[in-house]
Amino acid sequence: MKLNKFIICTFIAVCMVLSACEEEERGPLTNDGVPPSPVTEVTVTNLPGGAKITYSVPADQDALLVQATYKLDNGKIVTSKSSIFKNHIVVEGLREIKEQVVELVTIDRSNNQSEPVNVTILPETAPIDKLYASFELDEDFGGVRLKYNNEDQIAAELLLYAEDESGNLIYQQSTFISDDQRTHQTFRGFPPLSKKFGVSAIDRWDNSTEIMEAVKTPLEEVILNIENFRDVFLTGDESDAFGWTKSNLWNGSIAGSGFHTAQGQPGTVVPPYSEGYHIFTLDLGVLAKLSRFKFWQRQDSWIFTHGNPRHFEIWGIDELPEDNGASLEGWTKMIENGEVVKPSGGPLGTNSAEDVAQAADGEEFEFPIDAPPVRYIRFVNLESWSTGKFMHLMELNFWGQIEE
Repeated sequence: MKLNKFIICTFIAVCMVLSACEEEERGPLTNDGVPPSPVTEVTVTNLPGGAKITYSVPADQDALLVQATYKLDNGKIVTSKSSIFKNHIVVEGLREIKEQVVELVTIDRSNNQSEPVNVTILPETAPIDKLYASFELDEDFGGVRLKYNNEDQIAAELLLYAEDESGNLIYQQSTFISDDQRTHQTFRGFPPLSKKFGVSAIDRWDNSTEIMEAVKTPLEEVILNIENFRDVFLTGDESDAFGWTKSNLWNGSIAGSGFHTAQGQPGTVVPPYSEGYHIFTLDLGVLAKLSRFKFWQRQDSWIFTHGNPRHFEIWGIDELPEDNGASLEGWTKMIENGEVVKPSGGPLGTNSAEDVAQAADGEEFEFPIDAPPVRYIRFVNLESWSTGKFMHLMELNFWGQIEE
């Protein structure tokens, strides 16, 4: 019994020592109360909305980071930190083009701070103002199209306003951008009536622009009736497989069976392509100036994998040519280098909630606003998510103005 008690007491004592060590290790590695040396040899490169400040870091062995403190134009004090292993720090979020002071301090592992070094910078035109200066508002199908240039790749919210019955601009909707992959955003949901619209932007530092106003008349947009769609099989088209027929693409359902082509087929070379691809043709049943289209992937565990299209192109024509589709001469390329982008960017077979939501909502693509009216569509599958040429998809929808 005494031996058991001794073992238990020893175990408790060891645990207490280990716990104490763990608590100590969580604190600073040193606690000398001695401030580190400040940065030296400071130079400034002014940037849009801020500056890059370069310096020589101190030789103190316990130096941990360099911190910049400055005031935004709205009065908010912000800090930016950079590892001691870098020789620069970037200041962002400033709006006014005027000399501004940034305070730099070195911080060590004991949380001691050096004497401050004050640096004067002169920010260039802020990214939010450059973005705003590029705004162009045009009429579009079902609404208006905002063109812009986000060359600085800032994260910003684009806000749309529309005139109410009293003539006041009222906020309607918004979208977010964070890169330069797109050059426009379309805001829809408006009838083809002339009215005043407005657009503005706000960045992540709460810098907001004025509202740019313009009177525009949205173009009429309707969804094409899928009951008018018809199957057309042209030279170079790929046959269906596994009982998944093309007519399933307009049965109003993304469940059950869709359209599927055979996996082992190399596809037919249809000029101007020099390589065989899997192609199918569709008769919309009406001549229409198309604004956009949407297709739905094969759902559930198949999304963003297997035969769901990843890279594709769309061609259109008003009347079928005499060569019965043996080439694409006379057809208009409506979408070039179309790509389905997986929101998460995760590996095949692993899908985030955002991936699942996008697949369920469908993959939407816009047609050029100056594209001619068409009746026949050819879908060219350049590559599926499996990197193969075969494809499967569930449903297709088209929007635009009907010409007849």
